[in-house]
Amino acid sequence: MATRSGRLASVQISGVKVAGQGTWTMGGFTREVIEEDSWDLDIKKKYFSVGDAGTLSFSGLHDPDDPRQVALEAACLNSSKLGPGILQFFVDDTNYWTVAGGGTTLITKVDSITLEKSAMGTVDFEVLVEDAEMEYL
Repeated sequence: MATRSGRLASVQISGVKVAGQGTWTMGGFTREVIEEDSWDLDIKKKYFSVGDAGTLSFSGLHDPDDPRQVALEAACLNSSKLGPGILQFFVDDTNYWTVAGGGTTLITKVDSITLEKSAMGTVDFEVLVEDAEMEYL
């Protein structure tokens, strides 16, 4: 992938843009480490453990009438998981990141709304990735 500008970034649900959402952050994959220490060791031993596929966050203009923003809110409030390929984080018009097959996304934060006197309202969302890594398509 060549370097890209965020000018065309968007968040989509099944190929349809979530209104006003153009800023997103992918936290990345992390691997947990287990430490072993006991009285007979001079130096701790460390072992790789399970991985964490990470957290995604996205934000943009708040539109309470947008069906996709409403769907994200409902998914969070109803503890619904979104399957692979449903939530897409676009880099440009064609390339995007999504959870790989077998994985799901959990919407964990909605309705984080900011309103300023002289500006448009914004909203923030957070998502956890479960059972798979993110893949770039």
